[in-house]
Amino acid sequence: MIKILFLFLLLTSNSLWSKTQELTLYFIPSPLGMDWSSPVNLTFSAVKNIIQFKPRFMGHVFVELKCGETHELTGMTSKTFDYMNQLIIEGKGLGILYHSFEGRLEDKNLVQAELKTYLKSGHTNFGRFLLNEKQCQRVTRYLQEYRKNNIGRHYGLANRPRYGEGAGCTAFGVSFLDVLGLLDQDMKESWSQTINVPLEFSGPPVNQRSVNLLSVLMNAHAWAPENTPHKKLTFWDPDKMHQWVKQKVRLKQNSYSILKVENAEGVVFDKGHFPAPEGPIWLQHLDPIYRQ
Repeated sequence: MIKILFLFLLLTSNSLWSKTQELTLYFIPSPLGMDWSSPVNLTFSAVKNIIQFKPRFMGHVFVELKCGETHELTGMTSKTFDYMNQLIIEGKGLGILYHSFEGRLEDKNLVQAELKTYLKSGHTNFGRFLLNEKQCQRVTRYLQEYRKNNIGRHYGLANRPRYGEGAGCTAFGVSFLDVLGLLDQDMKESWSQTINVPLEFSGPPVNQRSVNLLSVLMNAHAWAPENTPHKKLTFWDPDKMHQWVKQKVRLKQNSYSILKVENAEGVVFDKGHFPAPEGPIWLQHLDPIYRQ
């Protein structure tokens, strides 16, 4: 009798596990916060975060996908963070905001180990989205094709993942919700920032001329007003994402539930009642270079 009961519980638990269908975005804030109020403030806040000698000095986003027996855990990162070389030797100036570094998708085992420390310390929070089977199939296909076409070889703040350009860590995470049609107005406004990057202080790839870093630090005390030459940049901010979850936890609204995993709190949204989009996953034909 005990053996029969044990077998029943085992089969039931396996059945329940196989039906797990959820997407989770983990938001890791920068150590001291990034100040995007001006180019000069951004530069100095980046330096302050770097000298904390902690990983993810600009913040980060991990993506976890559970669809039945499929379990993915990854993120976008750069193979080499040669920021100082790009700024001092290459003369990128504010053009570095548009620079593509050599990138890669992160390894599941390494992410698991790092994420475990963040969950234990509480230095992360998360947004979890419960999905249906067709949503799971679509977003799983997206990650498979992203990996197959090696789109992760390009890492950059301005890169658009669904256009095959690569991504920064935040754009990569957000793209999963975008592929599913679940990126609502609240998220768009609360997670993003838009700045006017002055062309005067922008080197490659925005302009072909180099820009001295000292000239940026001495003169770029504000982003460009609308009536001066500039390039508009909208990007996703991990600090704002992290603050968004903290606010949701504090407000405790009926549209979501609150979940605690070790010492990290998150919000859970049931999105399984939405139909999976039927449109194309990719917003333009992938260039053959990505298929190598």
